[in-house]
Amino acid sequence: MAHTQIEGLPFDLPARAGVRRIRAGATVPLPGAPRTQLMEGFEDRFTDIVDYIVRITDEIWQDRAVGYIRDTYDPACVIHSGYGTVRGAEPVVRSTLASVNAAPDGDTNHLNIAWSGDEQAGFYTAHLGYGGATNVAPTLYGPATGKRYTMRFAADCVSHTNMIHTEWLVRDAGAMVRQLGFDLDEAARATAAVTAAEPWVPLPSALRAAPPRSVEAWAQALFDGVWNARRFDRLAQFYAPDVIVHSGGGRVVQGLQLLSDLVIGLLAAVPDGAMSIEHICWSEETDGVIVAVRWLLTGSSARGGVLGNALPEGRAVTMMGISHLRLTGPLVVEEWTVFDEVAVMAAAYRD
Repeated sequence: MAHTQIEGLPFDLPARAGVRRIRAGATVPLPGAPRTQLMEGFEDRFTDIVDYIVRITDEIWQDRAVGYIRDTYDPACVIHSGYGTVRGAEPVVRSTLASVNAAPDGDTNHLNIAWSGDEQAGFYTAHLGYGGATNVAPTLYGPATGKRYTMRFAADCVSHTNMIHTEWLVRDAGAMVRQLGFDLDEAARATAAVTAAEPWVPLPSALRAAPPRSVEAWAQALFDGVWNARRFDRLAQFYAPDVIVHSGGGRVVQGLQLLSDLVIGLLAAVPDGAMSIEHICWSEETDGVIVAVRWLLTGSSARGGVLGNALPEGRAVTMMGISHLRLTGPLVVEEWTVFDEVAVMAAAYRD
């Protein structure tokens, strides 16, 4: 297969169709712009799979075309999150109505959309973004505060013929809880008291050994060689010295030392945790190549680290996380990692 040669990258990129870019002031396709990607069954107005995800998200959330969910989510779709598994488009409509009602001034902003797949097998998209809103209604965590908050989200979706049929959704609820002024442990205990209709049960990863010089091999080397091996001295093999990292809980750090502290702090909360990669895809953007990795950290809860000092210890927990890593050469210069502390802590608080 032909490869796209971008100077200095630590992997080779397979050649594929050019798609819409959304970062650093990239232009929006004009109405009637020609399609750049084969997309049988999708509405003619979408130029490519990135354009599809951006437009339907904006129309549903910003334009409030909530009923359009019925045209873009399969009636039997499956949505996975740390709070449980939801099936069907109608529950998605109901939850969206509730979210818009609770945050009527909310906005949605796109940071990256990585992708893979094609019209035959279906497209996989890894959507990274953030939104801001004012808390004007009671939540599970407490009464309305009137405070403004921002929260990053990551949504990995599988789409075919204009409809999403599988989604993995992660929101940074820990950042929201902190900004609203609520206690994280109390929020987790309140969440634990609410039983999901269908608990989320992660399936074993189907990833296999990747070819040398592939994006997949590079990502596997990072997560196995650093996280699973606990070799934090190897971070310098993958990250620039002045890397900027946006992590769960609204944490932002710069530099290898503070990145190492973040990773160790997360593993300290799940000290026997094993990191497994569930999916890898990528995007060529205006400011570099971004590799998106959906992962699971599975182990036993412990006090200390990012999950605090009050958590019940020795409880089985699984953290779903999604990381987007931006490279402009051989090293990562910026990373966004989204995980939900509240969902993981709630699992530990359940009997």
